[in-house]
Amino acid sequence: MRRYAALMSNGDDGRSYVHGTSEREQARLVRQAEILRPVLLAGLDLAAGERVLEVGCGAGAVLGELAAAEPALQLTGLDRSAEQLSGARRHLEARGVRAALVEGDALALPFADESFDRVVLVWVLEHLADERMRLAALREARRVLRPGGRVDLTDTDYGLFRVTPRDAAIDAFLAAFVEHFDAHGNSGVGPRLGPLLEAAGFSSVDSRMHGLHFWCPSRAAALEAFTAYILDFVRPELPAMTAGRSAEVAARIRAGAGRFGSLAATPDGSFSATIWRATGYQAAARDGGVQESR
Repeated sequence: MRRYAALMSNGDDGRSYVHGTSEREQARLVRQAEILRPVLLAGLDLAAGERVLEVGCGAGAVLGELAAAEPALQLTGLDRSAEQLSGARRHLEARGVRAALVEGDALALPFADESFDRVVLVWVLEHLADERMRLAALREARRVLRPGGRVDLTDTDYGLFRVTPRDAAIDAFLAAFVEHFDAHGNSGVGPRLGPLLEAAGFSSVDSRMHGLHFWCPSRAAALEAFTAYILDFVRPELPAMTAGRSAEVAARIRAGAGRFGSLAATPDGSFSATIWRATGYQAAARDGGVQESR
């Protein structure tokens, strides 16, 4: 659900994803973090003085929410985009948040072993289409964690977006977005977070689903706000989503986008989405053995 606009290639290693780095897009990231704050912060149990690294920090939106939840964190943000880091610097300075911002690669973190107490990745693994890359990113996160340190992952499954009552045009619109996203990442990585953490060597892994559900008539305002938020990052992709399709199919996808945006005007309209939050721990060696630390 993060940083979509024009297709941008990140380097020459086959990693490309639907991101944007404009100031408008960076402002959208801040709004997104505000909208999803309860999910992003759920169960983090942040502690004063923790050394926290966010991998793929983008415009600093999540770093800002972490600092608001626990002002005494020692924050570091890493991103491959200099433009995003510039936006993060502006955003965090405006909020009075101190954070070290580093340009670098999630697959080769420029930090020494055991440098952090916690590593956070929010809407990052979904942009790595290759399983080996996802595991490499998580193994790097484990490397820079101290013994007993914790990783927190957040991702979704766009294929599980559900609208009621069912609408063929909206279904076509959502399916086209999933297909487009999968050309540049993995739209359904959310349910994979737990298995990925275990495969990367983390201990005491936990993965939980957080449901979002908005409906009419009593929650129509919230439904309208959330569908507008979804369209804010999907609508710019409509030209790519309809390219190469028949005129009839392209028209159905565009109509579906419009009807999705009007869902709050449907007397019994509703929208559901699911977000996965997963945690894992770096094994802590004590007394010659291995003990899992929480």
